[in-house]
Amino acid sequence: MENKEVATAKKITQELIGGWFLYGILFGIVYSIINALIITSIESLFLKTIIVIIIQGIISVLIWKCSTQSTFKKRTMSYNDVPTVMRNLIIFTIVICIISGLYNYYNINNTIDKSIDSDYQLQYTEKSLSRILDSEQMDKYNKQKEEAIAKVKSQVYIYFAITEISLTAVYLLVLIIEKKEILKYVE
Repeated sequence: MENKEVATAKKITQELIGGWFLYGILFGIVYSIINALIITSIESLFLKTIIVIIIQGIISVLIWKCSTQSTFKKRTMSYNDVPTVMRNLIIFTIVICIISGLYNYYNINNTIDKSIDSDYQLQYTEKSLSRILDSEQMDKYNKQKEEAIAKVKSQVYIYFAITEISLTAVYLLVLIIEKKEILKYVE
């Protein structure tokens, strides 16, 4: 460690986060392939969710380990800077989870709405019904359809919230593992 540069908490944090993005792209490709295989081979939504959370946890550990190893290859830091770096990484993780959650929520909403709007069978059925039913019956049908859509969206949002909270917890727990890894490189 004698010939390693002693870096500040800010510099170490920047390099760890930069490595997170770099290795995140590489492992993201691997995750996408694994995720596609899982989605097509497993029927149970609950089982898919558990497997996805486990795989994301494993990949998160790998991303942080690679980032840490590359960051501390030529540098070290003071033991006193570890709490600052960890605080910064926790804030970074929470911000990333919030951004990811908002993005996924937006995508889920759009996907549901587009699926409904582009369902030609549903459009054909509704046109046929509008010719057969009077306006009062059609209003009742539309109300029931909106209630069914709202129910499905509610269930999807509950699943989504549970998944996002679980993933955030996993990512924060991974930082505990990462702190032990970082401590190996400090003076």
